[in-house]
Amino acid sequence: MCNNIYYVTIALLFLFIGLSFNAAYTRRKSGLAVGEGQNEKLIRAVRAHGNYSEFTPMFLISLVIVDLLSKNCGYVACLGSIFILGRISHAASMFLKKGILRVVGMMMTMIPLVSNLIYLVILVF
Repeated sequence: MCNNIYYVTIALLFLFIGLSFNAAYTRRKSGLAVGEGQNEKLIRAVRAHGNYSEFTPMFLISLVIVDLLSKNCGYVACLGSIFILGRISHAASMFLKKGILRVVGMMMTMIPLVSNLIYLVILVF
């Protein structure tokens, strides 16, 4: 297993914790324990955290499997970096209200996911 998988995981954990604290802080500040009401800041914080939580586990699982089967450290570092930058871009778009960052962020999220799928299919079959 490459050390790069550890670096990618650590970076993604830092981002997850940051988004979690932001959602909790925004929720506390808004006074809403459940739901988002009509508070746009809270809705954006919850969705930034939620979107991250929806995509990151499957990416990490697939990247670990690719790493175990291929031992391709360069691939792990490259795709991990692209995914991390994509998640940062997407989260930033939610707070800065910049649509282009959201598009770029989702592209940089989906490309590594699809690449892992293709790589795994090639490795397994």
